[in-house]
Amino acid sequence: MAFTLAARGNGPFPGERDLTLWMHRNSPTPVDMMGAALDPLVTDLTAPLVFAGIFLTTWWRWGRHSATVLGLAGAFTALTRIGDIVERPRPTATGSWTDHHFGNGGYPSGHVVFTVLVLGTVALLARRHSSPVVVRRLTVLAVALVAVTAWTRISDLEHWPLDVFGALTMSTAALYGVSYVECRLDGLTTGRTRLRGLLGLPS
Repeated sequence: MAFTLAARGNGPFPGERDLTLWMHRNSPTPVDMMGAALDPLVTDLTAPLVFAGIFLTTWWRWGRHSATVLGLAGAFTALTRIGDIVERPRPTATGSWTDHHFGNGGYPSGHVVFTVLVLGTVALLARRHSSPVVVRRLTVLAVALVAVTAWTRISDLEHWPLDVFGALTMSTAALYGVSYVECRLDGLTTGRTRLRGLLGLPS
């Protein structure tokens, strides 16, 4: 809420302009290359396809219960695709504040929300279904991709820092919510045979 309130001003938050321009001018080339490869996967058109592929793979490998939990995470990410909570324009190479146009910038960063929730949920589900080595690798991969996405959304002048910080806090909170449901779904459906069957839980 603090980040959201700070982002509502008519201009960059103090320090945002300098941080954005510094990251833009000093971004490491390997990080930029990774960001360029990841960015096309999380656009409004491709993100649903990427999610569908991860969802079906999760169902195939780990069953309907895991796919249901991942579907909950996907529902949270969809909220950021509907509209901006705060209308903020993209940064410019000079750090100037321009007019906002729907779908161009905005708060929070949908790329960051998607990456945190989807990859975080996959890493979370792996704890139940995979070996500690696989869990560790998936967790490291998820953290690395989130870090690259968060950095390049700013360094590529796609978002201001508050857009990214707000996305990180919101999606992390939502990920805790997904974790809460995943841990308690078995107990919450005790005695409901039909619902447990629908969710892929043992009767």
